[in-house]
Amino acid sequence: MGMGGSASAADVVLDWLRAALPVPALVHREPGLPAFVNARTLFIAISYSGETSETLAAFQEAKNRGSSLIGIGHGGSLATICNRFKAPFMQVETSLAPRAALGQLIVAASIALERANLVRSTKREISRAAEELVHIRRRCRIETSRANNPAKSLAEKLLGHSVVIYSLQRMSSVARRFKNQLAENSKLLAKYDLLPESGHNEVEGWHERDNMLPVIIRDTQETAFEHSILGAFRATIGSSRSHPLDVRVAGRGRLSRLLSPILLLDYVSLYLAMLRRIDPTPTNLISEYKKR
Repeated sequence: MGMGGSASAADVVLDWLRAALPVPALVHREPGLPAFVNARTLFIAISYSGETSETLAAFQEAKNRGSSLIGIGHGGSLATICNRFKAPFMQVETSLAPRAALGQLIVAASIALERANLVRSTKREISRAAEELVHIRRRCRIETSRANNPAKSLAEKLLGHSVVIYSLQRMSSVARRFKNQLAENSKLLAKYDLLPESGHNEVEGWHERDNMLPVIIRDTQETAFEHSILGAFRATIGSSRSHPLDVRVAGRGRLSRLLSPILLLDYVSLYLAMLRRIDPTPTNLISEYKKR
């Protein structure tokens, strides 16, 4: 359970570990709970601030139904409630913003699954992914020239466009994160959808492409069938005179193939904010929404 950046961490963990889980799992994003949540359910609440109203309401409801509980965050009311319920609380360090705590929340959530004996140790894969992220950061940092910086180059291509993001289901956490980062950092509305489903409906919408630019997030380990599906979709929307952009970042291991494009696209959202002469830090409308 989570909202915003906290839910993004849960999305990544499920895209990463879903195939290894012996039980069904989902990311819940509303205060009410499905009927199947009961005393046999493990309910993990992720709230960086510890004050997310929807998460706290769902956590209380899960407690009422007898579910096993785990809390993850920086502190706040969630930590207090976990203490009252005698439920484990996994505390993460302070970050500049909740969306900047993604890595910590992913690690904490994977450890929670380990301690529940639902997955084997993830320490080695996390360490390997961290090593690869160092190389991505070096390529994308502001000191790296545009000619050698894939994030700066992509940001320039996106400038002035409405972005429509596509991915396979197993890369959906990357697509959704990019959409959210474009909103929070670049102050730009974008949307995302999944393939191959979009080839059965949304593809028709590209007759009226306006100023939209499609971005297709690829997996470097696509099957031949998946490769043909994405190729067909790309060619079809390309025939409507759109110019699809592929984002493909290699990684050793499933986690790396998720986090590497996420980091690249996080940089893209920051560089796009700079190109638009916008400060990416404040999220005034989110604050206004929460106050209301």
